[in-house]
Amino acid sequence: MVKEMEKRHSGLIRFFHWINMISITTLILTGFYIHAPLSFKVCSNMDNARMLHFAMAYILCFGLLGRVYYAIATGDWKNIWFDFKTDPKKFPSMTKYYLFMADDHPYYGKYNPGQKMMYTGWLFLGIIQVITGFILYKPQVLFWSQMGDYLGGDVAIRVVHLIVTWLFVLSVLAHVYLDISEGVPVLKSMFTGKIPADFHHGYHEEDA
Repeated sequence: MVKEMEKRHSGLIRFFHWINMISITTLILTGFYIHAPLSFKVCSNMDNARMLHFAMAYILCFGLLGRVYYAIATGDWKNIWFDFKTDPKKFPSMTKYYLFMADDHPYYGKYNPGQKMMYTGWLFLGIIQVITGFILYKPQVLFWSQMGDYLGGDVAIRVVHLIVTWLFVLSVLAHVYLDISEGVPVLKSMFTGKIPADFHHGYHEEDA
C-alpha cells in the first residue's frame, strides 16, 4: 500500500537549501586550508583554494538573497524566524525530548524553536561572513579598507571570520542531529519535498 504523502518543502526551498549547503561546506573546507595550509590539506595549492573560496562566497550571497526573498514573498519567514517572545518558552520541553528525558514533545509547527534559532542565526552569521570576507578579499577597495579599519584591522577581522566559521561548523552539526532525531522522513523530505501524511510531529498541547 502506497503511503499518502503531503508537501513539506517547495522546489525553491530545496534548491536554496542545497545551494547554501554546498557553498557553506566548501567555504568551510577551503577556509580552513587558507588559514592553515600545512595542517589542513584539502586543496592542491593556495591559488585553487582561494579561487574556489571566493567563487563559493558569491554563490552564498546569491543563495542567501534568494532564500530571504522567497521567505518574505511567500510568508515562509513565519516558519523559520525565531520569535523572541514565544519560542524561548518552548525550549524546556524541546530540551527534555532531545536529552531523552521525555518520549515526545509538543507540536511546534514546521520547525522546532532550536531549528528556528539556528536559521535566524545563520542569516546574521552569513552577513558577518560576507562583510568580513570581502574586507579580506578586497582590501584595496577604499570602502572595504575603511570598514576594516573601523572594525579593528586585519587581525581582528580574521579572528571574527574564523570564530564565525566554527559557529557554522557546530551549528550545522546540531542542525543535522535535530533533523535526524525528528525522524528519517524529515531528513528525506529535503530531497523529495514530501513527508508521510500520518507522520507524527508532536502532540498538540490543547489535546494533552
